[in-house]
Amino acid sequence: MKYALVTGATKGIGRAVTELLLEKGWFVFANYAHDEKAAAKLLQSSENIVLIKADVSRIESVSCIKNEIKKKAVGLDAVILNAGGTDYGAFGRITWENWITIMNINLNIPFFLVQELREQISDGGTVTAIASVLGKYPHARSIPYGVSKAGIGYLMKMFVKEFGERGIRTNAVNAGFTDTEWQKEKSEELRNKIAGKIALKRFAKPEEIADVVWSVISNTYINGSIIDVNGGYDFV
Repeated sequence: MKYALVTGATKGIGRAVTELLLEKGWFVFANYAHDEKAAAKLLQSSENIVLIKADVSRIESVSCIKNEIKKKAVGLDAVILNAGGTDYGAFGRITWENWITIMNINLNIPFFLVQELREQISDGGTVTAIASVLGKYPHARSIPYGVSKAGIGYLMKMFVKEFGERGIRTNAVNAGFTDTEWQKEKSEELRNKIAGKIALKRFAKPEEIADVVWSVISNTYINGSIIDVNGGYDFV
């Protein structure tokens, strides 16, 4: 059996990735922060899952996640860094605390988590980060989100130098606008405006992003890549 860690595993893209890995026969360590109802529902879906409650905006989450994985005494064949956060504050209203929180969730904690888990990641394993189209194309909202997502993509490239000798592949998936809970909270007017900038005229399904994550995990020659999956955003 193969083992994976998925952060932010109970919603959106993280949930879709988790469910796909379970379908493929993997065992999943599923991290979440707050949503007990979603976590309980996910736990009921399979025997091959362990929930790890840890808020990845805080550095304490790193040791918490590591310790829970150590209890199983297994190596990780895949780490999927999916947990994400955003802040829609206007440029002049972004506080230090909000900036640091978003950077922690999207970039800082992923770095220190991989650093801490480096011995537990199996040779030939993978680390895949869910980056964002907004880390490539400037957007009118959430500067810290765009900057941190650009950073996580570049971090995966830097990790190639660190893990290459062990055959560990590190990549990022630049997800486009996806029908997650975040996006469904937007007004119909705003959703239509965003869709109008996408060549396919629609948001992605979480399962479509998960399929690409699986391709990155299973294709043993994808390494150091940032793969765009955005439906043709900014092509129209």
